[in-house]
Amino acid sequence: MVLIGILLSLLLSVSDSLYIQSVQTFQYVGQKEKPLAVAFNAILSKDTTLGSKEVVKYDSVLTNVGGAYRPSTGIFTAPYKGIYTISCSLMSHPSNSVHLDIMKNGKKLSIVYSASGTNPHSAQTQQLLLNKGDRVWIQNRSGNKASLHDHGSYNLFSGALITKV
Repeated sequence: MVLIGILLSLLLSVSDSLYIQSVQTFQYVGQKEKPLAVAFNAILSKDTTLGSKEVVKYDSVLTNVGGAYRPSTGIFTAPYKGIYTISCSLMSHPSNSVHLDIMKNGKKLSIVYSASGTNPHSAQTQQLLLNKGDRVWIQNRSGNKASLHDHGSYNLFSGALITKV
């Protein structure tokens, strides 16, 4: 380790571009497996009505690298401690307004809102530090039913591991 530290110190004094290449190489020295990948992207395939506080089950899975998203529950479970990007988009049915909560382990992180009368589309993206086993999902905020308008393209839940920590 001391030798590596000395080599990095010498590389820092030579040039920035050499340092960047050396750090990239250093990160993978001795690593026995490929860098880990986690990414999911799921949408609703049809108009969907949610009950009070019901979790949205995005049923059309486009990507699920690492298998951390479960369409049967609508829940993403972080397989590693790391920084993740999580996104949600919403289009309500014109007959009602909809508030969806972005949830982490039972606590609301934020709200996505779509008004009634038209088809406004809203979205939100967050970068979250998640521990292994943390769960993230989208749920109806209201105590009333909520109708989401979709034909396979408007209501989305996605996420990806940016880096392990």
